[in-house]
Parts: sequence; structure tokens; C-alpha cells
Amino acid sequence: MDGKRYDVAIIGAGVVGCALAGELARRFGSVLLLDKEESVGFHTSGRNSGVVHSGFNPKPGTLKARLCVEGSRLIRQYCKDRGIPCEQVGTYVVAVDGAQALVLEELKRKGEKNGAPGIEILPIERVREREPNVKGVAAMYSPTGAIVDSQALTRSLADDAVKSGVTLVLGQEVTQIAETPDAAEITTRQDVYRARVVVNCAGLHADRLAHMMGVGREYTIAPFRGEYFVVRRPGQPLVRSMVYPVPHPEVPFLGVHLTRTVAGSVLIGPNAVPAFGREAYRRTSVNLGDMAEVIGHRGFWNALLRNHELISVAWNELRHSCSKPHFWREACRLVDGLKLDELALESRVGIRPQLIRSNGQLLDDLVIESTARSIHILNVVSPGMTSSIAFAKWFSEGITDRLEWTGRTGEAVA
Repeated sequence: MDGKRYDVAIIGAGVVGCALAGELARRFGSVLLLDKEESVGFHTSGRNSGVVHSGFNPKPGTLKARLCVEGSRLIRQYCKDRGIPCEQVGTYVVAVDGAQALVLEELKRKGEKNGAPGIEILPIERVREREPNVKGVAAMYSPTGAIVDSQALTRSLADDAVKSGVTLVLGQEVTQIAETPDAAEITTRQDVYRARVVVNCAGLHADRLAHMMGVGREYTIAPFRGEYFVVRRPGQPLVRSMVYPVPHPEVPFLGVHLTRTVAGSVLIGPNAVPAFGREAYRRTSVNLGDMAEVIGHRGFWNALLRNHELISVAWNELRHSCSKPHFWREACRLVDGLKLDELALESRVGIRPQLIRSNGQLLDDLVIESTARSIHILNVVSPGMTSSIAFAKWFSEGITDRLEWTGRTGEAVA
């Protein structure tokens, strides 16, 4: 048994947990960072396309919008200072018809309200000066969109946290959390740890840890698998930047898009396929316990009743899971010259946690709940990586020197 008592114990060593550990270590004497996997960023943080969003899509006035814009700047500066591969390539949101062109104007207004710099609407002729393969009628251009090596970023944040005095413990899964008047007691399969406050930053499993402490029972997480294809072609890449479709207003996913990675390849994806387990990275993976947990929550059924468009999209995604022709058709709506035989299924697959409230609401902003000895970050959705450093600073400011959480609880914070 670990006899040391910590000021703060953070559960979850993804990009947000690692950033948070480093930030809190600057204020408090002892910080523990705990994860069930043998490496940091093993799940969502290391299984994404590495996009640093510029902040034009979040709803204006939300904390998510503010942290996205500020986080984009901080991530790019952090990578520059640490020598982490990161390129500011810009983002194009492409309208394929006149109706979508009107939506671009609204996106531009949102981005400007959020403080995302340099956004402009360009005719397709201007777009093709930089991206000759893009087609459509117009595009919104956001110059601060960037790409990063997300695994290198997470490892660097973890290394910085350890250098700041954080104790990093990997390969220990939390099985129980108990709260006493003066401490939180965290039990893993190997050990027991005590801390004045525990911060639940467990991503895909955040709701489960909260439920252990009787917190957040009105919420459940539904997993969605994101699949990619990579473009295999010699010579010049298909695109040099990021090319997105106009987002659907009623669905919390951005749609299949094209992203050039820092390694020079071009990814097409991700989609958003309902997954049959929180870590069901393969199409054939099924976790009956995970499925029963989601289906047994009234929020799941209420979500189906109030989000008819989501049902249609989810069914369509299931039918076209890992379908090369489907990904090719979706990409060809945005670009010319792509051949079907140039696509190869990419090995990386991610799982996005979608938080659902008992009334069926799909949460798309930060949700935090707390007790006297615990703080539960139930929802850090895309762009979680983009916002990670900014969020860590904001979160640290919300904790008093007595390790009391002063932020709003039980609701999307704003």
C-alpha cells in the first residue's frame, strides 16, 4: 500500500489529465496522476487526427468557445517552444451549393464572436489558388487551424508534469473511490492512494467513476467509433490543409473531412459509428456490459425520441462502417481527382465519448460535478486536445488554496 498522502490525485492520463497535472503541480505540494493503461494518451488523446481547431464552430458565449480559441494559441506556442511537430495549415469549410454558402456566413459570424482571427469567405477560385483539388461554390477559410502530433504532445505534457514533481503511476485501474471527511481514498487492483481531493479526468470512463461516488447519475456516456482512410498517392498530396464539409446543425459531429497530417499523409474521416463498447476499436468488438449500461440508462431512449436526425445519421454510419466507396463518395463531394483505389483503411481508430443527460440532451460543452473531496470532469468533448492547456489554467483558477472547487456544478459551465 502506498502510504503517501497526496494533495491532488488525477485519474486519467490523457492530454487533458496531463496538462492539468502539470498546472496543479505549480500550486500544490504533491500531485498523483493515475491511469489504467501502460502509457499516457492511450485512448482518445492518441487516436485522433491531430487537429488543432481555430474556434469558429463552438456556440458563442460558452466556455468551450473561449477555451478553444485561447487553447489553439497556447497549443501552437507550446509545440513551438518544445519542438513538437505542429503546422498552422489553415482550415477550409467548403459549401457545395448556394444553401450551404449561406451557412458559411453564419459560421463566420460565430467565429468572429468567439475571437477566432482572420476568418474570411472565399470564392472557389481563390480557394483553388492554394487547394487546386477542392471543388464547390465557396469556402470559409480560418487561417489558425493547425495539425499536431497528438501523441508527442501528450507525452511532452506528461514529461513536463513529472519534471514539476507529479507522481505518474501507470497500469493501475481504479476499482473504487471512497470519500471520508478528510480525504478521498482511491483503490486500484494493486494499491490504495489517498488525496485531499480527487479529480476525475477519465474520459471514456468518467461517468463510471462519478457514479462510484454517487455523482452524475443523470448522465451516461455513449461511445462513437471514428474510422479513417488514408490517401495513398505519390507526388503532391491531395490537400495541403484541412478541408471540412459544412456541419450539420442538429448532429454533434463534423462529418467526414480531409486532413493532412504532420507526417505528410492525408486522412479522410472520421465518421461517427455507434460503438458496441467504450473501447470497441474493431468493428467486431462487442462489450455486452458496456452496451447494457448505455441501453439501460433512460437518457439513451430519450435521446432517440428527441433526436430523430441522429437516428438517421447513426444508422447510415453503421451501414457504411469501414466502407471504402462510402468514404470515397463523401470525400469526392469536396475534392476532385481522388481515385477509389488510392484509399487504404487506416489503422488508427478512435472512440469519442458522447455524454447524454437523462432527458436525452446530447451535451456539447464542459460538464463538471463535485463533492467535498472530488471533482468530476464529465464532459471534455472535441476540441478537448485543442483546449487542454487553456482548460488546465482555467480549472486551476477554480480551485482554492484549500482545494475546494468554486466553479458551477452539475451544469455546462459558461
